[in-house]
Formats: sequence, C-alpha cells, structure tokens
Amino acid sequence: MSHQSHLESEKTGEPPLWNSAMFSGMPELLFSSIQGDPAHVLYTISMFGMYENYESPMTVLLLMTTLWICLMCFRVNPWIAAFISAAFAFNTFYITSLEAGHMTKLLAIGYAALVIGGMRLLFDKKLLLGAGVLAGAMLLELRAGHYQITYYLVFVCLIYGIVELIYAYKKGELAYFLKIIVPIGILSVGLGASSQLWRVLTTKEYSEFSIRGKKELTPLPGEQNNHTEEGLDKGYAFSWSEGKMESLTLLAPNFYGGSSHEKISKDGPLVEALVKKYGKRTVENQVLSQPNFRMPLYFGEQPFTGGPIYQGILISFFFILALFILDTKTRAWLIGGALITLMFAWGKNLQWFNYTLFDILPGMNKFRTPAMSLGVSCVVMALGGAIGLDKLIKEGWNEKNQKAFLYAGGSTLGLLILMWLGAGFMDVSGPRDAGIIQQLGLTNKGILEEERVFVMRSDVRRSIIFLLLALVTLFVYSKGKIKTSILVVVLSILTFTDVWVVAKRYINESSFQKKSNAEFHSPTAADKEILKDKDPNYRVLNLTTSTFNEANTSYYHKSIGGYFAAKLRRYQDLIERELMTEMQTLASGIQSGQPLPVKATPALNMLNMKYAILGSTAQAVYRNPNALGHAWFVDKVIKVNSADEEMEALSTIDPSFQAIVDVQKFPNAEITTNFAEGDQIKLTSFNQRRLKYTADSKNGGFAVFSEVWYPAGWVAKIDGEPVDIVCANYVLRGLQIPAGKHEITFDFDPNSFVVGGMISKIAGYLTILLLFGAIGLVIYKETKK
Repeated sequence: MSHQSHLESEKTGEPPLWNSAMFSGMPELLFSSIQGDPAHVLYTISMFGMYENYESPMTVLLLMTTLWICLMCFRVNPWIAAFISAAFAFNTFYITSLEAGHMTKLLAIGYAALVIGGMRLLFDKKLLLGAGVLAGAMLLELRAGHYQITYYLVFVCLIYGIVELIYAYKKGELAYFLKIIVPIGILSVGLGASSQLWRVLTTKEYSEFSIRGKKELTPLPGEQNNHTEEGLDKGYAFSWSEGKMESLTLLAPNFYGGSSHEKISKDGPLVEALVKKYGKRTVENQVLSQPNFRMPLYFGEQPFTGGPIYQGILISFFFILALFILDTKTRAWLIGGALITLMFAWGKNLQWFNYTLFDILPGMNKFRTPAMSLGVSCVVMALGGAIGLDKLIKEGWNEKNQKAFLYAGGSTLGLLILMWLGAGFMDVSGPRDAGIIQQLGLTNKGILEEERVFVMRSDVRRSIIFLLLALVTLFVYSKGKIKTSILVVVLSILTFTDVWVVAKRYINESSFQKKSNAEFHSPTAADKEILKDKDPNYRVLNLTTSTFNEANTSYYHKSIGGYFAAKLRRYQDLIERELMTEMQTLASGIQSGQPLPVKATPALNMLNMKYAILGSTAQAVYRNPNALGHAWFVDKVIKVNSADEEMEALSTIDPSFQAIVDVQKFPNAEITTNFAEGDQIKLTSFNQRRLKYTADSKNGGFAVFSEVWYPAGWVAKIDGEPVDIVCANYVLRGLQIPAGKHEITFDFDPNSFVVGGMISKIAGYLTILLLFGAIGLVIYKETKK
C-alpha cells in the first residue's frame, strides 16, 4: 500500500503525506517521516545500519540488544544477560509478528526495555547517563510509532516509579527523589518525546477523524449495545482478548492447541485415524508431506491466531525464581508490571477491569487486540528472570536461596503437572470441527479434540523435560560439581534450544528465501490491461479478494479498498452503509450482462471507480462506463441537516448532477448551482500532495471532486486565493467556483507536520547530544580511572 508513495517520493523529493493507493485516498502521516530527522540517525544505529535490506533479522537482533543493554543497566552478569536476551527475541509472539510484518510493534517492544533501563540508571543516581538513555529510549520508542505498546509500557513504568517512590520515603530520601530524580526523569522523557512531536500531533489529529474518533452516525438496529460515542466499539476493540487460562501458553506453547493453521503430529490420534482409513502410504504422501496440510487446532476465545505466546519454560521458571529470591522492592514492581499487562491481555474476559478503563481512561478506546500487551509482559518477565538468576549465582547457595530454588522449582513443576492433568478435562472443541471431520471422511466426531489433547500434553511434557534438565543442572552446580561458566553454557543451550525449536514451527527455511517486492507482486494480465490507461488518477475495485482487508491491489493501482486498522471514520461508514451493497449490485449487474444506471452504484461512480477486477486475465477486467472522472459541476445540491440524513440520501441521488451537503456542518458555506452546457473541470497535474485543475464555466457553480475529504491539512486555492472546502456526498470534496476560467489547487501541508517537524528536529538533536555526551563522559571517566 506504500509502494506508490515510495515512487512518488523519489519523483518529487518530498515525503508523501497522503496515500492515494488505498481507500480512495487517506493520510499517510502515520507512515511518513520528516526530512533530515535526527531520530532516524539513532534508529539506524539501533538497527546496526542494516534495516533497509535486512529489516526482519535486524529486528530480531534489536530485540536481543535492547534487552541486553537494559540488563546491563541493572548490573546483570553480561553472559547471563546475553543468553536470556537471545532466547527472549525468539518468543513465538515476536516471531509470528515478524512473519506478519508487524515491525512497529516489535520495535516498540524492543525500545520499551531501553526505557526501563534508563529509569534504573536514574534510580541508581547515575543522573547524566540515566537522563541520556531515558531521553534516547523515549525518542526511539515513539519513533517506532506503535502507541498501543507504549501505552501499556506507561503503566509498567508508573508501577516501577511508585515502588521506588515508596522505598525512597522509607529510606528517608524522599526529598532527593522528588527534587532531583523525578524532575530529571520528566525532563528526559519530555525531551525524547518532543523529538517525535510531529508524530504525536499528526496521530492525534488523524485519530479524531478515524474510526478511533467520534462517531457521527446513529447505530444501526441491533448495534446499540455495542455502540460507543467515541473510539472503537467494545466488540471490535476486545475481539482479540486472551482467555485467562490461555496465558499458560507462556509455559507450554500448544496448551491451547497452537495456531489456527497448525501442523498435525505424525504420531497423533488424527494421523492414526487417517492411516486406518486410507493407508499409511497415502497419508505419508498426501498428508504428512504436504506443507499446507494444517488444522485449526487453536480452540481459544480469539477469532484466530498465527501462534501462541510462548515465553519459554526456562525464562518463565527464572521469573518465578526471581519472585522468591529478589528483595521486596524489586519483586513488587516486577509482579505489578507483569500482572497489569496480563490483565490488559485478558480484555473482555476481565470486564470489570478492562471495560472500566476503556470507558474512563483517555486514549484507551483507541486500541484493539488487547492480547498484544503480553509482548510487554514478556519484557518484564525476561528482565526479572535474568535479575533473579544473576542474584542466585552471585550470592551462592545460602539457606534463603536454597529455599527459593526449591519453592520456584516445585511450584513451576507442580503447575505443569496440573496442566498435563487438566488437559483431559477442558472443553477443547472448535467451531469448525464437524465440517473438517466430514471433509476428511472420518466418522470419529471427537478426533480433533483428541488431537488437541495429544498436542497439549505433548508440549507440557516437553516443558517438563526442559525444566527438569535445568533444575538438575542448577542442583549439580549447588553441590559444587560444575563451575559457573559450565552452568551458564548449559543453561544457555537449554534456554535457547527451547524457544528456537518452537519458533521454527512458525518460521522455517522457506521463510528465509529473499524475494523482491517486484517478484512478490508480479502483475497479472488484468493488472497489465488496466495499466495501459495513462489517466493519472482513476480507481480500481478488486472483487477477487476481501476488498477492505487486503493491500496487494494498492501495489499497482489506486484502490477503492485496502488494509488498515484505523481507516477514516467517514470512509468506514461508507463501506458499511453503502459500498458493500453497491459491490453486490455491481457484481450482479456484470454477471447478468445488463448495463447499470449511474444511480445503481452512486458511491462507486463518484469515487471514479473506472475498473473492476474480476479475475487474473485481461478479459476479467470490467470498465465502468459510469465512472464520473476527476471532478464535475452539479446541477443541484441537496441540503441536509445531519450526517444520518447525508448518508441516507446518498443511495438515492444521481451523483453526476446531484450533490449532498450537510449545512449544519458548514453553516457559512456559500452554495449555489448555475450549471450550463459546456461547464467543465480538468485535472492538469497530479501527485499525492499537490493537485491542479482548470475550471471553465459560464455562470460558475458548485463542483464535486472525486477526492476524499479530510479537513486537517488540505488547503484549496482558486487563482492563488484560499477558499473553503466543503464535504460533499459524505466523503468527497466540494468547492464553490466563480464563473470564467480559473486554476484550482489542492495542497496538503498540515501544520501538525510542518510546525511539529521543526520542533521535533531541534529536540532530536538535543536528545542525541545528551545521549552521546553522557556516554562519552562515562567512557572518559572510566578510561581515566
């Protein structure tokens, strides 16, 4: 969806703040960048200068590196920190997110560890270095642009800060804490955050007009209970909520079946049933050897999942060990941070907590998929686990640590045994089981449930084996039979092997085959046929895919559809209330071979939908004779008094000569129609941020432009004089144009980007100066020593 924007940027030399390739046009501010952004320098360093061609592997390395730096701030042994950090990066949640392309989420999780590390330095009274690391970490955290992860991180940081505040009071250091550490911390966070002010401002501005903003239409019948005045509806926001028991996948990956497209076990009940019916050779050749033969073994409450969130049994054990071995202060904020992020992840399954916060906390109703908060939980758990193991090794096997080891090992092992036993008593049925069993030609209606219990118990047994190996190794070490270096090597091998083998279930050799975008998005014959049209700005409707949940069409065309979790509110309303119906009407009309009048598909026609893709061949391209072009004068403006009336009227008009305007929204707009034969508007210059038209009319009048209306940043001028843009037909732009010949321009230069960008650059340079100045001073002092 950003391919066209990259081409445009190379051509014009300026960032493309508007994306014309998806949803008929929408702001691209959320994916853009300011020219000469100093934050980009720090980001490039954090990715070792290799992000452009190797973004995926460098993101994994970044997850390792940032946690390792964080653990250095906590003075953890570098070798213990290294193997914990390496294993941490291969959490299945991170690997499946990597495969899905959720890079900003992974970057935000990685930089979250740096934020916590910077706080630790401040609390340890390393003021200059702490201020530099915290400011730099905040710069990178906000540059990642995944504010949901940052939102969850804020709660962990607040808990950490409150615990430190309480203990500063107990130690009689409250005045120092409040007068020195808190102000430096606030200034550092403020400086780092200011370097990304333009991102925050543009995101906040866009949010008001997106599906996260205020709703304008009254809910449809049956949707009242799920309706909120602002932000996402609860049903949509909480659809990806983890079940409480599902969080046990942190200890055993397939405890909830695995993924919605999981490989089946070669020695499981399902294979046995298939072999019994079809024979061993047939099953080996047609089932086990087929990489795409997968089953929806996941049976949790989420609609589907690409894989479980598996932290690793040994990292989980080390965290449990930390809760027994660490001091009360450290234990308190680790428990608080892990618990609150777990509670967020449970979403609708903990309504008294999450629904209450959704209704009262600012910004909370902008987010969906609460299960992703477990990404932050894993940071806290890996951090705590490393600190706990480090303390055990440094202090030795005194009586307290021996008890902590026994309690932690016993409770973890006991929990795994309960999970193994409980697997046989859980409801593990799936909604599609009956159809799948019938398709496989099997008679045992419970065979998929048997398969799920089998994989659940297999993975719990696997976790028990890894845990026992680690416990034995630690026990032998406690008796002085092996050196600390051998202990670290053995634990490294066990911990990394554990997560690596599970990660390989979801990413394998074929995932590492390098393909360019051009290879991946090779044009079909239908694409080539459409691209023969040299008109710079028409739109395409792809009826062969899930139109509003795919981005591939946007690679070559300006698409009516697209894929984005925060679409413009008005365009989403248009999709739900009008476009879905019109697409069915269009498909039926094409199938019947009967020409459709303009009034049959008014929204598609006014969006200048010139082509519809019906298949991959050149013959499977439908040219819409009713597409209205780039802009046109109308003969009549229907004035309404609400968004509901505007949407209702849209399905009844002929947009070729009629337009709708909500006069309550534009009470001062001058709207007159004096259409005469020969009046016309032509597009003379097009790029995503700059549009030019020539208008020639006898009497002047009201014109509609097939461009999406967005009030924050677009400026229209007629012969160089600014004029007001009116929203017409619910989603398009309208202008009152005087008689005669005129040049009309539209330019997109939002103040949030321009002014915010200037401030961000200054703050960015100061942040980098503070960070590297602090690091340089530390190196100088250490060298002098």
